[in-house]
Amino acid sequence: MLGSVFALTSAFLWACAVILFKKSGDVFSPVSLNIYKSIVALVLVSLTMVILDIPFIPDKPINDWLLLAVSGFIGITLADLFFFMALNSLGAGIVAIVECLYLPSVIFFSFILLKEDLSLGAIIGGLLVLTAVFVGSMRTKKTLDKTQESKSPLPGIIIGCLSMIFLAAGIVMIKDLLERTDVFWATLVRVAAATVSLLVLILFHPKRRQYFRELKFSRAWLTALPASVIGNYLALLCWVAGMKYTTASRAAILNQMSSIFIFILAAVFLKEKITINKTIAILLALTGAALTIFSN
Repeated sequence: MLGSVFALTSAFLWACAVILFKKSGDVFSPVSLNIYKSIVALVLVSLTMVILDIPFIPDKPINDWLLLAVSGFIGITLADLFFFMALNSLGAGIVAIVECLYLPSVIFFSFILLKEDLSLGAIIGGLLVLTAVFVGSMRTKKTLDKTQESKSPLPGIIIGCLSMIFLAAGIVMIKDLLERTDVFWATLVRVAAATVSLLVLILFHPKRRQYFRELKFSRAWLTALPASVIGNYLALLCWVAGMKYTTASRAAILNQMSSIFIFILAAVFLKEKITINKTIAILLALTGAALTIFSN
């Protein structure tokens, strides 16, 4: 029960953060936004550990440290970077559909890494989600403007799908480790590894001056800071805790509720149109997600 509450809470918090991240994307590039929110999360998790007197360097084998670091690189550095790129390209509505690929990805990696069964229903569910992504990306002539006609959503969709695959791989690979590890320490190592790798990326990137300039205090912080606190501190901790205290499959299906939350919030706060294609796609995606979990 505790794990389910954490997982569902994470879904709602993440949906709220996505709406704020979308607004932040008008000023921040995906790279600078990723490092900004990672630094915010690192500071907040560190402060929390100090308050709760949780050791920063527990007596853990080096393999645990390395596994969490690799998980952070895959699940935060790569996954979040691609996610922000997709969010800027597609908008929150279509990203909500693409996010439904997370559940089949978790089931797949659980089959590969945790030796969980992969049923026919799970395979069909995954195919339904992929169909939903295709349907959601289709645009009618009425919804196209002159700038959109020459812009294909396919690159953004591919990037978004990669984001979900990396996100799922990054968390499933540490599922067994989480069951014997403190949530805050595990989150700290993952976020620290992501922050370091992103700093290295920026230092050697041709656009490093632009990225550092974007990180300076500005009005964009009014949305980027609360988005980072909600999405990469509160939601991240709840997400990891949900994966720790319940099965990977159950946590994933409850996490998938973020798609519904994003879909609704994008229409309310970002004024994104609820088209027939998007509605059909979200229903297909959620049907596929439900079929994936209940067939296991």
